[in-house]
Amino acid sequence: MVSNKKPSATLPGNTGVAESRVLAQLAARAARGATLEDLATIPGLAEESRDLETALESLQKQGLAVEWAGRWYAVRLTEWLVGTIELLDGGDALVRTGERREASYWIGQRQLKHAVDRDLVLIKRLKGRGVERGVARTASRGSARGEQLPEAAVVKVLSSRYQHAVGTVELRDGRAFLVPYDSKLTLEIEVLEAGELGADDWIVVALQPADPRIKGRRANIVERLGALEQPGTDVRVVLRHYEIPEPFPPAVEESAVGLPADPAPEHWAGRLDLRAATVVTIDGETARDFDDALSIDRLPGGGWRLGVHIADVAHYVQEGSALDLEAYRRGTSVYYPERAVPMLPEGISNGLCSLRPQVPRLAMTAMLELDAAGEVVTRTFAESVIRSTRRLTYTEVRRLLDEPTAADAAEYGDVLVRLKVMRELMQVLLRRRNERGSIDFDLPEGDVILDTDGNTVGIRASERNVAHRIVEEFMIAANEAVAFTLETSDCPALYRVHDSPLPLRLEELREVLRSLGHDLPGELETLHPSAFQKVLREVAGRPEEGFITALVLRSVQRAVYTPECRGHYALAARYYTHFTSPIRRYPDLVVHRRLKALLRGTAEKDAERSLLIERLPVIGEHCSDTERRAEQSERDLLQWKKVRFLAARVGETFPGRVTGVQAFGLFVQLDDWYVDGLVPIRTLADDFYIHQAENHALVGQENGQTFQLAQQVRVVLAGVDTRRRGLQLKIEGMPEPRRSRPEAGGLGAGEARGPRNRAGAPPSTKRKTRYDRKR
Repeated sequence: MVSNKKPSATLPGNTGVAESRVLAQLAARAARGATLEDLATIPGLAEESRDLETALESLQKQGLAVEWAGRWYAVRLTEWLVGTIELLDGGDALVRTGERREASYWIGQRQLKHAVDRDLVLIKRLKGRGVERGVARTASRGSARGEQLPEAAVVKVLSSRYQHAVGTVELRDGRAFLVPYDSKLTLEIEVLEAGELGADDWIVVALQPADPRIKGRRANIVERLGALEQPGTDVRVVLRHYEIPEPFPPAVEESAVGLPADPAPEHWAGRLDLRAATVVTIDGETARDFDDALSIDRLPGGGWRLGVHIADVAHYVQEGSALDLEAYRRGTSVYYPERAVPMLPEGISNGLCSLRPQVPRLAMTAMLELDAAGEVVTRTFAESVIRSTRRLTYTEVRRLLDEPTAADAAEYGDVLVRLKVMRELMQVLLRRRNERGSIDFDLPEGDVILDTDGNTVGIRASERNVAHRIVEEFMIAANEAVAFTLETSDCPALYRVHDSPLPLRLEELREVLRSLGHDLPGELETLHPSAFQKVLREVAGRPEEGFITALVLRSVQRAVYTPECRGHYALAARYYTHFTSPIRRYPDLVVHRRLKALLRGTAEKDAERSLLIERLPVIGEHCSDTERRAEQSERDLLQWKKVRFLAARVGETFPGRVTGVQAFGLFVQLDDWYVDGLVPIRTLADDFYIHQAENHALVGQENGQTFQLAQQVRVVLAGVDTRRRGLQLKIEGMPEPRRSRPEAGGLGAGEARGPRNRAGAPPSTKRKTRYDRKR
């Protein structure tokens, strides 16, 4: 039965209420579809046509509903399908469908109806028609299992990835055309009124509607971002490309300014007063916001009382306020090497809600009592007030615990004593987590070192020491405790869910591991995470450890936010959520509100009043998307900075390891620099190399020389494409290739073809398997 309650227009995820009602009505009408007049009778939407229109627009962009000939239909009840376009060389396309977005259909160029790469489209299968998958996938980067791809045609473009684009311009025949930041944007875009733009000036353009009378699209400049050599241009380019909000709207800034600079005594009335407790924060040297603090006490009998104290952001950011809606829109803070783009204004994130030393701060406290074996005996939660005793850094804590001096006791006093107790508990919790099969992805990455202008002057391995371990284990313990309490109390909330890997991915991983002398034991459909843990232990300390860790990481699914408490596979945890960073993650803010409501006895009433059950799925999906967007942008910028830094070292030789083998060449990660480059197959000029997909190798036809996955190699940095963020590498000692024909693609071009052999035969047509290099 549909509730008559009207969804509030001022609560995050409110579109989910209207969408679920509209979709239910469309499903009930099945093949008949529904007109706008039919849908206007839905309870709670009759008074607000805007809610209905917004819901329909959103459903169509998600591929759940479609308008056709004046009527609306639930897509799942039609013969149509929804998928994402992937353009191929030559203009044809693949369509990726399903949650895994596997390549499922082939579309000829004439059947695209102006759809471009990454468009979400409605398609229909062309009966009795198909194309050999090996042909269809000439330029595709996906898995290639199976014999044929059925052929389909685009019925309608549901949403386009490209409303705006970022790039530079190049002149052709007196006209300016966009050279896009996104190499997957294959549209020809003419930039109008380009004026006096330089070749290295980055811009944002708005695309005009498609005009069938002209080839490509036209666009107008809406923002000039500056030349790449100017400080901050690369950050602005990445922000605009990923459409990450930067300045806060005036209403949000005004709301933040209206908050107090510090909490007053009346604000902590009725709270658990922990100002006298020894509480510390542990963060990086450059951290400006401190949203988690720790305390610890020994208990009689050998146990511990662990306190995890998290800034009470929910006390100041009320649901439905301007601050809340903007935090929801952003979803997460974004962290770049030289700056952060916060989820909340700095007055909150770096001031009022930052757990600074020696000042009172409002917190949400999780107090866990654990026995000598590290098992949680009791979980209690409270709205509290704390005063951080000391601000510590990871480096400082590591030094205190691993390299103590005689002067430390006088300098740190009780803090030092408690740090030692924290290490003891961390070791117990880590051992307990390992025993249950939790996977520990200790993947080394490269951090860039910047000068005062934001220019990269070096790259160093990221560090993970005992202090990181302490914080990680205690945060995991708190997250599990909160999730257990919310789930067992039937309190609707958001959970951090990491589902088990898909069997197809595990088959591919097992195949690769066996080629490297390792195995993945067990039934893939029910594989326990301890199987991954076993593999990682086998390679610990060996040269290929980082590579195999990355392979395992790529084989597991992404963690997401959802109202269902399905557990966390990688952590081998039955209950898990995110509770510990409400300053920078919106789901944590939702969890804090639900925990507060549970403590106050209003959880059920609050959820019903705000239609929370209907809003939570939308909130979870949106936060999962914004998190993914932030991570991709962070990786992009880091890669760009590394590539630009290495541009000055073209011609030098580096050690590296093969991280990918394809028919078009080798991907090699440079040791110590943590950046990948491509060795195009055309540069392997000492022989004709055949791609052996099943062995993940390129093998010389005459000399038998083999280049295989995980192999250590020495490469010469042959070129750098700072625009496409790619490195072109060459195996040391290789002769120069003959230039008997034009080269395919540019630097980092994923589809460069190998040479034909001396008999004129094409390269091997053995099945190609892709391993996604993105973590």
